[in-house]
Amino acid sequence: MRHTMKRHLILIGFALASVIASAQPSNVESVKMSWIASPDEDRTVEALQQRIDENIIDIEKAKAHVKTANHYKMWYYRGYTYLRLNNDGSEAQKAKYPNALDIATECFFKSMEVDVKGKLIELSKQQLVNCAVGHYNNGVSAFNAKEYDKALASYEQVLSIYPHDKEEFLTKKAQINKETIILYSAYSASGAGNNAKAKELIQQLIDNSYADPRIYSEMANILLSEKDTTGALEYLAQGREMFESDANLMRIELQLYMKLGRSQELIDKLDKAIELEPESAVLHFARAINFYNLGNDKEAETSYLKVIDLDPDYTDANYNLGVIYLDRCKPIADKIEEVSYDEGLKYETQIDSLYAKAAEQFQYVMDNADYNNAQKLDLAKNLKKLYGRLKQNDTSGKYAPLYDDMKSLIKTLQG
Repeated sequence: MRHTMKRHLILIGFALASVIASAQPSNVESVKMSWIASPDEDRTVEALQQRIDENIIDIEKAKAHVKTANHYKMWYYRGYTYLRLNNDGSEAQKAKYPNALDIATECFFKSMEVDVKGKLIELSKQQLVNCAVGHYNNGVSAFNAKEYDKALASYEQVLSIYPHDKEEFLTKKAQINKETIILYSAYSASGAGNNAKAKELIQQLIDNSYADPRIYSEMANILLSEKDTTGALEYLAQGREMFESDANLMRIELQLYMKLGRSQELIDKLDKAIELEPESAVLHFARAINFYNLGNDKEAETSYLKVIDLDPDYTDANYNLGVIYLDRCKPIADKIEEVSYDEGLKYETQIDSLYAKAAEQFQYVMDNADYNNAQKLDLAKNLKKLYGRLKQNDTSGKYAPLYDDMKSLIKTLQG
């Protein structure tokens, strides 16, 4: 699964006109005035990046000063400066401060915390939204690079900002859906090996009735990795109840039942699945296998014939059908020793009929399946035995040349 959507950063207006200045050491005021002295479009890139360097120095002095160390204005302008560095800084500046976006986010939160009179709280919230877009982009890049710890950290930053996005900019304008962030946070946690976190996040989505079947398959896969088969089946059943026709959930559930050897339960599941997808050769094939495992060769034969009807190129069905016909020969052969000669001849005729049906299926496989030489050799040896038996009582002369063909093919394949 690939998570590729990115959003462009849109700096929300730096509305400083309503901010009332207060007496404080000059470093904070210097940073403030430097950002509002002239619009960005009047500055060259070089001038802007020089301004960033100068403001970093000034704001760090303010952070170290006893009078401004915990002032809401200092936190706000420090956040704004590092956000500008993250968005507009040179490669060298970004390399020097690789965590600039994290610093900016922390500063805006801190400004809101200590701004008891609410002077810059709304502006801090707006800048946090800009930070969220940056964190989202970082999360996408890290996820695609399979750096799941980094992706999770970035997505968690986005989630922490959502409650402050009163205008719903992230959802409506940037099209960053909260539930999607939670989903990819879960994927990231799972990819990082943090199953507990992944399960917690997926459960949030399930509890909120998130309409995506992937949350159930993801939870099931996590539980299976923890050897919790019962839990996996419960979540798959819950997902299938909500998304009856979802092919991926159906596939995982059927594979799990098959792996557990719970054939009758699987058949019940398959029958319901076939009601939804009656033309699915794969479902009929799985049904045939499980009836065969239960010893019900008649239902298995019916299902294999349905597979062949739906998809003539499904040669595995032909092969397995041939095996069923051969299986039926053994109990008949066992009876021959217990009956009269004339009755035994009738049983021999029945066996020949089954051999002929098996040979027909195997020959179709030989002619149509994409087998390698080793597989062809094994199949040719079986066909040679069948044709050898059949040609003994064959008055039509049909099987003798087929026997010779297999004999010649075996010689060729053996080199």
